[in-house]
Amino acid sequence: MDYRPYYPPITLRRIFDRDRSPSPCASTVTLHRVFDFDTVRLSQEQAAEPLPASSLIRRPRGALSKPNHGGYTLRQVLNWNDKTYKSVQERLHEVCEEYLDFGLTFPNQAPAVVAMFLNAAQARFPILNEYQDQWPARDFAMMYLKNKVAADKAKMRVRT
Repeated sequence: MDYRPYYPPITLRRIFDRDRSPSPCASTVTLHRVFDFDTVRLSQEQAAEPLPASSLIRRPRGALSKPNHGGYTLRQVLNWNDKTYKSVQERLHEVCEEYLDFGLTFPNQAPAVVAMFLNAAQARFPILNEYQDQWPARDFAMMYLKNKVAADKAKMRVRT
């Protein structure tokens, strides 16, 4: 049985031994999804249909905003264009201001409040249904509240 891995067309002219096969560059192997909210519009019927758990996009491993320590950043993982990312971020911050308590970080929020926040985020961005547990909305809120709480504490220290 011949071992013939798939490589870009330039390497198709040559058959490599199994132990000497060159590795394809990461860009030919890596797949990623790009969402553009300007062109992708989900109808209400599609948004209402729950996707099977196996087809949902899972939250990446590692800590949020710690890319140098095995974590990830939302901008890199979501792979949205800058305009879309900024628009979603700003609108989710507005949803945070409606529902969440700025005196608490996201993990310390009441579960009922978090559920209301996620429902409102889902209503504004139906694409969040494609992510397991709507983790992008959770992560945007987590970073926003973390930064907001830290900024408020810093202001209080300066005043006293």
